[in-house]
Amino acid sequence: MDDLDRSRALLFDGEAERYDRTRPGYPEELVDAVLGPAPQGLRVLDVACGTGIAARAMARRGAEVLGVDLSPNMAAIARRHGIPVEVARFETWDDAGRRFDRITCGQAWHWLDRTASAARCAGLLDGDGRLCIFWSSGQHPDDLHEALVEVYARTLPADVLANTSYGAARGDDLAANHALVAAELRGAGFTAVDVAEFTWTRRYTRDLWLDQVRSHSDHIALPPDLRERLLAEVGATIDGHGGGFEMPHAATLLTATRGG
Repeated sequence: MDDLDRSRALLFDGEAERYDRTRPGYPEELVDAVLGPAPQGLRVLDVACGTGIAARAMARRGAEVLGVDLSPNMAAIARRHGIPVEVARFETWDDAGRRFDRITCGQAWHWLDRTASAARCAGLLDGDGRLCIFWSSGQHPDDLHEALVEVYARTLPADVLANTSYGAARGDDLAANHALVAAELRGAGFTAVDVAEFTWTRRYTRDLWLDQVRSHSDHIALPPDLRERLLAEVGATIDGHGGGFEMPHAATLLTATRGG
């Protein structure tokens, strides 16, 4: 992570409560796939754990979860929910000789130095431990998506639009990104990388969607007046499409192992 990416990641610190309130969790089936059939007592390191959304789900199954995150405010919320968190940059975090059965990273691997982090994870895993990286993404209904693309293009300058994708994202390049990460993990010494996908649907009202969008770094980084103008247009567009929508979500899990 370079200084620009680090400062972008730290934008979440000021929106920690909103992040925790609005972000969707993960399907139960994904959590089961991460932990396996015997989760009780598994030593889990949750890298870039944020407010502990994934960590809490794993802890509820009996895993012993430790979080690492750059953001003090995000870490404070995770601790409030019973997840111990050490505030540090993962690449230079002091592991104090600890080793883990699982290392997880939900929705945040892109914020890390991926090459250094993959190599570090390989060294922190015990025996047949596994590195589990996962992302969740949603897709607007086609007609709403097209309308939102037009809103973003009309409202944002071209150079800003290029770095503001979430609100009208299509996700067409996600599979290519996952393939790139899988290749990087193999380069770090993981001999097998399995890919699984889990789907579900979440309903958004206009207000819930606008609240969630405000928790995303690309929108937090906008100048306040531009952000408010954009979100007013987005809200009006959703109102014009019935005031809410069903968003299909897909969560992709990459599970990397060092064994044969």
